[in-house]
Amino acid sequence: MISRRKEKGERSMAFFALVVYCLLFGCSGDPESKPVLHQPEQLNSAGYSIGVPQSAAATTIVEKQFPKCKIEYFQSIADGYLSVKYGKIDAFAFDRHALQYATLRNPDLTLMDGKVGDEFIVVGSALGREDLIQKVNAFIRQYRAEGTYRDMYQRWILGKNLQMPDLPERAHPTMTLKIGTTGVNEPMNFYANGRLTGFDVEFAKRLAYYLNAKCNFSIIEYPAIVAAALTGKIDLLIANLNATPERRKMMLFSDTYVDSEISFLVRKDRLPSESADVITQLSQLAGRKVGVKTGTIYEDVLKEAVSDAIPIHFTTITDEVEALKSGKITGFLVDEVVIKCLARQTPGITYLPQRLRPNNCAFAFPKNKPELQEKVNAVLQGMKDDGTLKKLDEKWFGADDNAKVLPDIRLDGRNGVIRFATNSASEPFVYIKSGKMVGFDIEAAMIIASKLGYKLQIMDMDFAAIIPSLVSGKTDMAGDFIAVTPERAKAVLFSIPYYEGGTVVVVATGLAGAGKGSGGVWTGLVQSFQRTFVVEDRYKLVLQGLWVTVVISVLSGIFGTLLGFGVCLMRRAKTRWANMPAKAFIRAIQGTPIVVLLMILYYVIFGSWDINAIIVAVIGFSINFAAYVSEMMRTGIDAVDKGQHEAAYAIGFNRVQVFTKITFPQAARHVLPVFKGEFISMLKMTSVVGYIAIQDLTKMSDIIRSRTYEAFFPLIATALIYFVIAYVMAYLLSRIEMRVDPKQRKRVVKGLAA
Repeated sequence: MISRRKEKGERSMAFFALVVYCLLFGCSGDPESKPVLHQPEQLNSAGYSIGVPQSAAATTIVEKQFPKCKIEYFQSIADGYLSVKYGKIDAFAFDRHALQYATLRNPDLTLMDGKVGDEFIVVGSALGREDLIQKVNAFIRQYRAEGTYRDMYQRWILGKNLQMPDLPERAHPTMTLKIGTTGVNEPMNFYANGRLTGFDVEFAKRLAYYLNAKCNFSIIEYPAIVAAALTGKIDLLIANLNATPERRKMMLFSDTYVDSEISFLVRKDRLPSESADVITQLSQLAGRKVGVKTGTIYEDVLKEAVSDAIPIHFTTITDEVEALKSGKITGFLVDEVVIKCLARQTPGITYLPQRLRPNNCAFAFPKNKPELQEKVNAVLQGMKDDGTLKKLDEKWFGADDNAKVLPDIRLDGRNGVIRFATNSASEPFVYIKSGKMVGFDIEAAMIIASKLGYKLQIMDMDFAAIIPSLVSGKTDMAGDFIAVTPERAKAVLFSIPYYEGGTVVVVATGLAGAGKGSGGVWTGLVQSFQRTFVVEDRYKLVLQGLWVTVVISVLSGIFGTLLGFGVCLMRRAKTRWANMPAKAFIRAIQGTPIVVLLMILYYVIFGSWDINAIIVAVIGFSINFAAYVSEMMRTGIDAVDKGQHEAAYAIGFNRVQVFTKITFPQAARHVLPVFKGEFISMLKMTSVVGYIAIQDLTKMSDIIRSRTYEAFFPLIATALIYFVIAYVMAYLLSRIEMRVDPKQRKRVVKGLAA
């Protein structure tokens, strides 16, 4: 009984300890007193602590490569982020793409350079499902080849558009796919506006469409997802799953569907300052992070100019400018004419005078379009000869923004359509102005199409997708400041150069860094409250979780009491065939943690049944509650004086009358005070139902924290809600206690009427 009370106390206080822990975040772990982190190997020391998520590939890698440090294990990834933010740990190891997204949402955090280890993010399934995994692999090959993966990576992982697109669904699916995921790993799988979304969710829906299947999702705690697949409770695990050697022995894995690696998340102020001095020479870039646009020649140019610089890849120049201004990079590479245009609109940036390499830019074509290449070359040569290209140069690269409008060029399309691939984030070559795509390349392409009798169909895409679109035949011609290189010439055809420029390094004019917010503590609390509850109507998630918690608690209390009464009767029976099973049941349940009991019920006993997880939770908590209620009842019944039983039998009462009129009313007075405390304890223990894919109040709190990286309001609000529920339940049980205990009822003295 003492161990039970101790276990109960530890479990009931765990949640409130976490609240207090988060409230004290700002009171310790002063980052200014900690040494600067120069490289990951520095963390392999007794003086450092590294956080890892439970059951992830990062855990195994850190345990092997960093044995001297203190390793902290986190069930919630969001808690790991918060611990880094508030200085409780030095670093958190996880997927680079997930950590990169976290830094976009939290300016206090950043990634250390270099990778800690490789990671293979795959789809998992139970052994024996080889046919299903083969179909998944076929889909992965297709979605990579078609560019779907590249598009999803840009939208979700790089944070370009965190919106689930309208995906088609099969009208008559031939099967149902049960997909397991966690729902708390933004941007892979998370809740937005009360709906499950993210990279993994879109991938699963596209996979279901490919397989002509209906897609059903189950939200499961990360440590339990493997057990869910092993028992067949779900068909596929699509939850940012790592293919570790240990897991490969127990289940099947698909090919990698997201390319990633393990990195360290740290506080930005723990890294060496990259903007402590103004950059004036190329030599100052040695050992520092420099931005390069993905798919361009800039990485090779950077290696030639400053071999020790660390290239950091970006998709657009806008991202590079923001990273430079916030201090995430020291500089970035771009063409001189681009930065001249950009510097006029963006204060605080400039460029070094040294040119790193001249660039010859041209239009590109598929290898099977040599006729189109020849026609475009002829037109371009004529535009050079008659001065048209020079006029375009003066117009689009000049300072007069009013002149930068497209002329009315007639495109009759008598000879067909040119599908023109470009990217609208490369001003002044291609960009959006007043809702229309304009720029040097656009006007030049329009003139070419007009002279050749073609209609121009402009296709805006990421720069990295332009060359693949030509190779696959999706487009006919491309232009976006595309530099001619020997490697590219092997894959596509190039026109004669229409622009000659040079690469320069863009740097900040002074100290870079994000400004601190203002408004005081109260303003910060209001903003935190809005992010936690108001934005995206997140309060609805709290209400949904509250309803689930109340339903499980009330039903478990009712059924557990009835079951406990039956076990009590068996326990008091005189025959061993009834007494011994009751004893064994009580000892077994009291010795089994509720989490283990729930997982046994959900993944083993009901593993092959398609049963609602809430029903399983009610069964589990009813069984657990019954074990303790039965002992309470037995103690209360034994406390009733046996002489009263004998007196009742003597005046003619039967066994039922003795129990209902004599035993039960007196036993209830002994049982109800303890029953009330046990019920409240059971209510708080329902916070573990997330292990079997139930989104209760605590789980919804985790989901919100995974979106906001806020500890205060989600945890405090959850604690207060549990307190209110517990208070209401305790009050109702107290009212019942007063009804059955005559000593607590008000006495009414009735007199005789005169």
